Amino acid sequence: MKTIVQNMLLLICGVLLALLIAEGIARLIYTKPWYARLLEEQTHTNCDWDWDRLNSQGLRGKNYSNLKPLHSHRVLILGDSFTFGAGVDDDNATFSALLEKQLNFEFSSKGETIEILNGGIIASLTPQWVDLLLRIQDSFQPDVILIVFFLRDGTKTGAIKSFFGPIRKEIESKNTDSFFYQYSYLIRLYLDYQDRLYLAKKYSLALNEAYLGSPEQTQEWENAKNNILKIKAIAKNRKSKIGFVVFPVLVELNNHYPFNDICKKVISFTTENNIPTHNLLPAFMGKNGPDLWVSGFDQHPNPVAHKIAAESIQPFLKQLIEQQRVLD
Repeated sequence: MKTIVQNMLLLICGVLLALLIAEGIARLIYTKPWYARLLEEQTHTNCDWDWDRLNSQGLRGKNYSNLKPLHSHRVLILGDSFTFGAGVDDDNATFSALLEKQLNFEFSSKGETIEILNGGIIASLTPQWVDLLLRIQDSFQPDVILIVFFLRDGTKTGAIKSFFGPIRKEIESKNTDSFFYQYSYLIRLYLDYQDRLYLAKKYSLALNEAYLGSPEQTQEWENAKNNILKIKAIAKNRKSKIGFVVFPVLVELNNHYPFNDICKKVISFTTENNIPTHNLLPAFMGKNGPDLWVSGFDQHPNPVAHKIAAESIQPFLKQLIEQQRVLD
């Protein structure tokens, strides 16, 4: 019995020592709550861009002449911050710039050039895309209008204040009331991880409800559909080809992808309305989501993800350009 007691005491002391060491390590590596770091990363991505680098049309990339060169084909890409390339500092690393370089290489043998204008607007939804198209259609004269639709673009979850704000306050209030959270950094690391899972679950639910829920929940998706059809009508009036690319949320890129039903819903709409569509999800399947992010707190695609997107979109866009050449 004495030996058993001694062994138990040794075990307890060993566990306490391990916890003390783990607590010490946690205090060394812990900086601030993850939700504070998340807000900082998002603010950095959206606000620290050097806006003086925008071209004369107020968009990312080089300037294009108002007079379209002979034997050239122009593509306007409409989209949000994923298209803009938020978090990617190199203008040449965005998928729009990569597409222009790749397609120019292919069309150069025919004596033709490709000019691709990056019409991505940070924090935008589809109404801003319609406004942009109306503003620059005459000066840029696009032969192809390509809509790059990130799955969040049919929802209101992109607004940090309206969507993330209440959840952050809920988490902050819970942690402030927790004695263990206040005094143990090891507990903070664990609860921060649980809070991240909680937010991911809320985000996933909100995203799916925005497309598959009640009429009130799907109102932004209805708005998006109307605006996509407006863009199609403008393209038809201009005798331009239109194309549509589905850009997935870069998480859980496996057989259990949580937004498969949304992809199907969006593609079903574009197919019914005779809009040629390319789904980027297969190109990203099997990849580790965080390896494609700008950072662990910012899920905007990094240069690796932009390269994958460009390589996947290229054949689709090339076909649209060639179809437009026949019409011309």
